[in-house]
Amino acid sequence: MQAYHAEQDDIRRDRIAVGTRHMLLEHMPAGTKLRLSEVKELFELMR
Repeated sequence: MQAYHAEQDDIRRDRIAVGTRHMLLEHMPAGTKLRLSEVKELFELMR
């Protein structure tokens, strides 16, 4: 999350969010949907 907020490049921020999304999905029940926009919103809420 710190890397996400420290990064200025939008593409790199998206890559960080995508990696986090994959990690979160590994710990959620099968079939759970998690959008990239939801991960970004989570980062903003946890700021």
